[in-house]
Amino acid sequence: MSVRRSFDVAGVDGCRGGWLVAIATVTVAGCRAGRISFELKRLVVAGAFAELLTETVSCRMVCVDIPIGLSEGPEPRQCDVAARRLLGRQRASSVFPPPLRQCLTAADYRSACRICTKYSARKLSRQSYLIMDKIAQVDGLMTAELQNRVREVHPEVSFQALNANEPLHYSKRSPAGRRERMDLLARVFSNVEDIVASGREAGRVASDDILDSLVAAWTAGRAVTGRVVTLPDSPEPDGKGLRMEILYPQV
Repeated sequence: MSVRRSFDVAGVDGCRGGWLVAIATVTVAGCRAGRISFELKRLVVAGAFAELLTETVSCRMVCVDIPIGLSEGPEPRQCDVAARRLLGRQRASSVFPPPLRQCLTAADYRSACRICTKYSARKLSRQSYLIMDKIAQVDGLMTAELQNRVREVHPEVSFQALNANEPLHYSKRSPAGRRERMDLLARVFSNVEDIVASGREAGRVASDDILDSLVAAWTAGRAVTGRVVTLPDSPEPDGKGLRMEILYPQV
């Protein structure tokens, strides 16, 4: 007897308006894990992480492209090291070190760099500083219990998994890179072209934000059905007891 069950998941990417949330319904047909299908329910822009949590309260899994769990000393997060190693030279630069937790209260970039250098002998990258407010929002609300449902992902890691574990050829911001990622997502969301077009029309979100949120939602569906591993295999806890890990889908 065929068994069907459905549940909602969410994939989240930072965007100019705050957080882009792709909420999708996942249907599993057959015994055990079975065959999985995805259908996007809606795209929502949440202004703050707290709003995002409210918007996704009914989702079984929420996968977010933001660091969860922060280092407070000289050692880098091993999940970032593992993700760079997995992606190889061509895509490794997309994984940049997040700020130390001590940096989150810095008033400006120079102050954050001084703090980072004091505790780790490394300068804080501009990319990390530009998303530090979002990292602080997450770190302020995240608990070990919440992390059972809200997990960290990296879109390039997920896209590589979707690409039969082969590195992608082009940057996500290039026309060829957008095409490459849309073709991969078309295997999951049959109407991905319409999703991207309608999302762009709504404003405040770029095409790559939409694609990243969709692949995060796909990863969330894989996670609920037990088809992910973590980078690294045995994640370390940070000073708050949060696991420093990145989900790696299995196909």
